[in-house]
Amino acid sequence: MSPDDEHQTGDRAGQFRQGAGWLLLAAALGGLGAGIALGEALPLAGGLVLAGVSGNLLTASRRPTRPE
Repeated sequence: MSPDDEHQTGDRAGQFRQGAGWLLLAAALGGLGAGIALGEALPLAGGLVLAGVSGNLLTASRRPTRPE
């Protein structure tokens, strides 16, 4: 991503990532709950993967930027 992209999107890109992170977190909790309730490993594993992805999206805006 070039520095110009940041100026064009502004803060909306961060808001989109954060909204998607919360949506994925809700889906992850649903998958974890379904996996536990059904006693199946696939929804449980999928919920864990989605929880990791959502955690990455939710903390992306808090990371320090690297100098170029």
